Amino acid sequence: MPVKTREIAPFKRTLDELIKRAKVLSGLKTKQEILDQALQLFLQHLEQQKILGKQKSFYELTKHLAGSVEGPSDLAHNKHHMQGFGQ
Repeated sequence: MPVKTREIAPFKRTLDELIKRAKVLSGLKTKQEILDQALQLFLQHLEQQKILGKQKSFYELTKHLAGSVEGPSDLAHNKHHMQGFGQ
C-alpha cells in the first residue's frame, strides 16, 4: 500500500501554518514576536532595494574624470601596445 503524502504549496500556507513554522525555525515564542520580526525584516529588505535602485554606474560616478588624463586617445593605433593582446 503506497504511503499518502500531503503536499502544500508554499504560497498557499495559512498564516497560522507559517507562524508555527517560524516558531520552530526562529526560536521566537509568540505570534506577535514573529510578526514584529517579519515586518522589520520586510521593511529592511524594501529599504535596501530602494537604496540599490538608486546606485549609479561606474561611468556615472567617474564621467567627470573623462579627458582629465593625458595620453594617446587610442592605444590600438600603435601595434606595440596591442602585442600579445588576446593570447
